[in-house]
Amino acid sequence: MNVSSEARTAPARSRTETRRRLVDAATNLFAKHGLHGVTSHEIARAAGVAAGTFYLHFQDKEALFREVVFEAALKLRGRMERAGAASSDPGVVVRARARELLAFAEENRSLVQILFGRNHEAAGVGVDVLEFLAEEIERNLRARGSAGLLAPGVDPAVAAQALVGMRARIVAWWAEEPGRIPREAVIESLSRIQVSGIYCPGAAGPAPDLRSPRTRRGEPSRKEPPR
Repeated sequence: MNVSSEARTAPARSRTETRRRLVDAATNLFAKHGLHGVTSHEIARAAGVAAGTFYLHFQDKEALFREVVFEAALKLRGRMERAGAASSDPGVVVRARARELLAFAEENRSLVQILFGRNHEAAGVGVDVLEFLAEEIERNLRARGSAGLLAPGVDPAVAAQALVGMRARIVAWWAEEPGRIPREAVIESLSRIQVSGIYCPGAAGPAPDLRSPRTRRGEPSRKEPPR
């Protein structure tokens, strides 16, 4: 490489490094304080750059948060893909992916809470992330359908949306309080639901009547509806 090309690439490397510092600083601050508990000036200060430099790379902190989130989502999708490539057995694949999902939730608890938790600080970004992940799930399901591994009547697009929604809710619920149920129990339940559903084999038939005796007699319930 000659001197002139080195001179041209040096500014590019500097811009890349600065952007990386901003993303790393923002990731740490968002994890500690949430999306709305951090300002762009605080992110710039933590990254060791001037406040004006922040706006050379990102329009606002929401744009930076989006990059942080999608960088994490891309890593998760890569981990899930590698887990799926380890075996041709659907049961093994489902368990491997559930294990990676829970590991990701453990490593990124704060991010999971911001995206999918009770406060929904970044609900709009969360929806986009779910769609991003659902695209890959749908692609995998269509491939399995072509190989004859998908149950008759299961639409890959519908199944992908159902699976990604279920996983997001479970990891958000579990990340709130991981001690509420063992990690392995979450993995096993997720895997069984996806592979064989929630009912025992042969359980098809009329559903039991779970209404209270008062309701079965046609009397109004005394319980007030939740507000």
